[in-house]
Amino acid sequence: MWPTVDGLRMLRGAEAELLRGAIDMMVDHLLAEYRDDENAWRYGIDGFDMWDADQRIWMLEQVTRGLLTRRRPLAPAAIWEATIDAILCEIMDQIEIEITDPTLANPDRTWRQCVMDAFHCQQGRFPSIDPADDHLSNWRAVVATVGDVILAAASYQKTESLRDTNIERLQQFLVERGLPDDFLDVIPPIRSVEQTQASIDKIRSLVAS
Repeated sequence: MWPTVDGLRMLRGAEAELLRGAIDMMVDHLLAEYRDDENAWRYGIDGFDMWDADQRIWMLEQVTRGLLTRRRPLAPAAIWEATIDAILCEIMDQIEIEITDPTLANPDRTWRQCVMDAFHCQQGRFPSIDPADDHLSNWRAVVATVGDVILAAASYQKTESLRDTNIERLQQFLVERGLPDDFLDVIPPIRSVEQTQASIDKIRSLVAS
């Protein structure tokens, strides 16, 4: 279960399918880094990118369970919000790839069509954009709208900036948002190879459901 704009719920339909696809791609990147020592796929989201591959895999597992199952919701923490943002960045990365090289696009179902379907699932209407539009800025706006429904009122970027500049204002902000004192302090554990493989297997099973 996940606290969306529409309340606490499990993602379903085209909305869930979009995120399943993005999460599946993220696992591929993380596996290449973890097993083959390839360079990390960076999203520009420090709250996600800063951790080791095994830690990011664990974070992705926790968020995937939250989004796609009826599991008890996670306690609010900055690392979960950062992980959601990384998933949204993955969607944009895939859209950029299919625009840059159309031969890599799935002719039956492009990432852009998946985003439009997820938007329709959430809003009851399609966005005002052509599925063949090749302007990234236009797609970024649509993906951001989809993300806003899922992530609701994201707080991690604001709290991180306040931690660096104004601790008293940070505490006030946490109270105003109803966030726990340890919102910024929750960190992913260091995990064994066996534990990491179990997380990978769980994510794969969830995105294949």
